[in-house]
Amino acid sequence: MKRILRSAAVVSVAALTVAGLAACASESSAATGGSSGKSPVYFGVSAAVTGQYAQYGEQFKEAFDLAVEEVNAKGGINGHPVSLKYEDSQSDPKQSVAVAQKFVGDDSVSLVFGDYSSAASIPASPIYTAGKLLQYGFNNSNPDFTAKGTQYQWSTSITTSATYTWTADYIKKQGIKSVGVTYLNTADWGIPAFTAFKDEAKKIGLKITDAEGVLDTSDDYRPSLTKAVAGKPEAFVHIGYGPDAAKLVTQLRAIGYDGTFYGGQDEQSFDGTKDAEGAINGAEFLATNPSKEVQDFVKAFKKKYPNESEVTGFEAGAYDALHVAVAAAKIGGTTREGILAGFKKVTDVPSVVYGKITFDQSTRRVASPQLTPSILKDGKWVAYNG
Repeated sequence: MKRILRSAAVVSVAALTVAGLAACASESSAATGGSSGKSPVYFGVSAAVTGQYAQYGEQFKEAFDLAVEEVNAKGGINGHPVSLKYEDSQSDPKQSVAVAQKFVGDDSVSLVFGDYSSAASIPASPIYTAGKLLQYGFNNSNPDFTAKGTQYQWSTSITTSATYTWTADYIKKQGIKSVGVTYLNTADWGIPAFTAFKDEAKKIGLKITDAEGVLDTSDDYRPSLTKAVAGKPEAFVHIGYGPDAAKLVTQLRAIGYDGTFYGGQDEQSFDGTKDAEGAINGAEFLATNPSKEVQDFVKAFKKKYPNESEVTGFEAGAYDALHVAVAAAKIGGTTREGILAGFKKVTDVPSVVYGKITFDQSTRRVASPQLTPSILKDGKWVAYNG
């Protein structure tokens, strides 16, 4: 979650960007490149074009459009160019349901990406299932998205339970014996994530001195933080998103706590926060990864978007997702039925996040996803061997 803008000087640019994205809603986007004159294959995108999560919609769109250009330059899907249809859900459950109804009713759409949040995706799932339209929630980490979904719900996101089980284990391995915790007090994501962390902490003997539920809309976390650090924990854990973590870590330091901060995300508001320096997290994607696939992607992204100084896991995840969908369509065909068949067969799709993507067919998620310990240094996340 990268692009909360750092200064008022760029707010007007952001406003223009959002306005431009809003104009894309309900319209298709295609870069035909070297593809033939055959009819396009349409994928839908349910995402926040406007509203508080619009920054993520922008990130996804940039990565999708880059991937579409690359795919079409190589002939598309068996000669058919790929084109995207965007609908603005604002990542709001009410809007995502309406978007799902629209996409299901559009016979030209053979797959839908989204939504950004599990909270917006899960309520729309029954509609996609009824319409036999594959819902690719590539960013959805809530285990329930797939566990309580049907064969039409798929994700390449590591689950919150796996992420925060890993986090607890990693902290314990660092020799830390006690932590204070804040977590987003939301039923769809924050509470399940905290439950996974708490259960693992209890299992391995990592003491939680105090845990406080907070909201990402808050501007003053000091009362909760004061309680969370009253027991003098050796380290502090925030289970939440980047923008709330940026505010929270600043206030944590302001009340005098100087222990290691485990939390935050690779997005601009957090990365650009002075007090976030030294934060530690588990990363699915690092732009500093020296692998050729990652560096080729980073180079291509920065070439297409020269004003973007950072490339994060959000762009990488969307980029991968487009290529996975194309690979599945090449195997099973471009109809709704063909896409589903392709997802059930596709293996070893090249990935800038995981290296290669193969689905565990029982969970409809990536088989054996890995996290890399990373630390925020000079505003950038790098691999950490501490």
